[in-house]
Amino acid sequence: MSNTPPPEITIAGQRLSPQLMQNLRDAAAKTGVDFEFLVAQASVESSFYSKAHASRGSAAGLFQFTGATWLRMMHDHGAKYGYADLAKQVKSGPNGSLSVGDPATQERILGLRQDDRLSALFAAEYAKANGARIEAVTGHKANAAELHLAHLLGPNGAIRFLKAHEDNERQAAAKVVPAAARQNPALFYARGGRTAKSVAAVYQKIQERLDLPLRQVAELESEQLRPALGLSDLPPRPRTDRRA
Repeated sequence: MSNTPPPEITIAGQRLSPQLMQNLRDAAAKTGVDFEFLVAQASVESSFYSKAHASRGSAAGLFQFTGATWLRMMHDHGAKYGYADLAKQVKSGPNGSLSVGDPATQERILGLRQDDRLSALFAAEYAKANGARIEAVTGHKANAAELHLAHLLGPNGAIRFLKAHEDNERQAAAKVVPAAARQNPALFYARGGRTAKSVAAVYQKIQERLDLPLRQVAELESEQLRPALGLSDLPPRPRTDRRA
């Protein structure tokens, strides 16, 4: 038996280890969220770099969770994935906001955003919940771009954006979700930062960002499935039993 480790995989020009690929696959299997989407989302958010930190705001980790959203995920799902002790430390305030009484414990919780396995699980749980919210409003299953919008804007912001896209796609996206535009000027403004992009342009940009990793993961999955189905990329062998 060969002891050669499996090779790294390249998606959208970015390398990811077999272990990270397995973490994403496990998260998809446990939540029912599309595996291809999780890979594409991680590619777009952090280039598969678990120590990534946004230059603006608090977003960090493989899926660039903000501090507030990560606390919400720990509160809601931490116990399910082996962090019951930390999940209990996240308390809900009278206005619905979450906080941790002990600063050292909060720092420990937020530091777990660099844990690829937990980040993948929480990203999948978040996508699952956001997809249900979007489907309830739109009447159709959320696609990859809509799920990405929900991760970027939060479910309420995504729904507001999608309604704006339906009502008047030519309006400035920065006016629909101004806080997100301030955090992501490259997405919401043309070069130079003065001309606001339309809702349609922002939505198209998100689709374009996701398209390559989604397509490459699908192709990779197809290649890996072929042997299991008894298929081969080798040309067929010539028949030797032909009759005149």
